[in-house]
Amino acid sequence: MWKELAEFHVDLGGPEHRLARGWKTEWRRFVRGHIGRTDRLCLVAEVDGVPVGFLLAAILTRPKVFERWPYGHIYDAFVEGAHRNRGVGESLVNAALEWCRARRVDRVELYTHARNDLGMRFWQRMGFETTVHILDRRI
Repeated sequence: MWKELAEFHVDLGGPEHRLARGWKTEWRRFVRGHIGRTDRLCLVAEVDGVPVGFLLAAILTRPKVFERWPYGHIYDAFVEGAHRNRGVGESLVNAALEWCRARRVDRVELYTHARNDLGMRFWQRMGFETTVHILDRRI
């Protein structure tokens, strides 16, 4: 599923999103780093015992120069096309938000590509709003 998500971003954002050689090993290491930690979250959505979606999140910290520095961050969220618009993504996100609340984190952020209209509509329905624009320039 993550490969499908990554390839979707290549189509949106260009070559810097292409998967590197050995990406599976690195991705597994990243995911395994979420399992069993109190500041990391790895959720899998199943239908009839078959995985159809996932979400990875973490509690991160801003530099201590800021008064309110812990925040939740959703790295990846994905639901297979055949299972979209059935509440799977909403359930994953709501579980992640509850997980953050239980850890006294009251702010969650995420990144989505500016051309990801599907993602933007979903995140806005979930109550997220644009607060920062990240600009880049090819040189």
